[in-house]
Amino acid sequence: MRMERLQAWMTRMCRHPVVSESEVFQQFLNFRDEKEWKTGKRKAEKDELVGVMIFSTMEPEAPDLDLTEIEQKCDAVSKFTKAMDDGVKELLTVGQEHWKRCTGPLPKEYQKIGKALQSLATVFSSSGYQGETDLNNAITEAGKTYEEIASLVAEQPKKDLHFLMECNHEYKGFLGCFPDIVGAHKGAIEKVKESDKLVATSKITPQDKQNMVKRVGTMSYALQAEMNHFHSNRIYDYNSVIRLYLEQQVQFYETIAEKLRQALGRFPVM
Repeated sequence: MRMERLQAWMTRMCRHPVVSESEVFQQFLNFRDEKEWKTGKRKAEKDELVGVMIFSTMEPEAPDLDLTEIEQKCDAVSKFTKAMDDGVKELLTVGQEHWKRCTGPLPKEYQKIGKALQSLATVFSSSGYQGETDLNNAITEAGKTYEEIASLVAEQPKKDLHFLMECNHEYKGFLGCFPDIVGAHKGAIEKVKESDKLVATSKITPQDKQNMVKRVGTMSYALQAEMNHFHSNRIYDYNSVIRLYLEQQVQFYETIAEKLRQALGRFPVM
């Protein structure tokens, strides 16, 4: 499980257009010995361009945004990520409950049916009547079929639900970061709103205010770029994982249906 999650994380980092090219990430991938690792680690720890300072390195090749547009874009991100976070958590809860049923009560129910059918066949066999051997054998095999179905049900979550749950766990982690990201952007927007008072009291110049709007616009473009990447990955990931889930579910039910057909075939039409 840990290796699987590490591989998923590495794949995601390598797909990110900025992170994948960063010096720190390349150091993580390519260091050859402990000395190189420590040197790179010390250099990264001294990097001052962390947090909101990263925006000072950006120069978007796009027109400046006005404050209303910036605020609307930020609110849209906040609303979507909050709604998606709720949706992901709901699916995780439902998935966990379904997993428990598939590995606990549900197989036991199929096992009970199987044992009950085999017990019935044993009772019928004790009648001493010569003309029911085929029926008793058919009922016994039907009982065994239900025991096999019980095993299939218990194993199935590992083949499909597992991957859907892992995808949701990963996105739950991503979405947990957005409140802080949105909070930083909203804080910057509020600072710009307060700048009118500062201009009025001559604490800053109108040009200073314009520079503040420009910097917040840069933050907005960065947020939109990250959201575009997020949405692109989200569409790809959920299409892939739900497709896999449904493919495995189809195969699962087809396997069960085939076993039931074979059991049915042992009972002649009378």
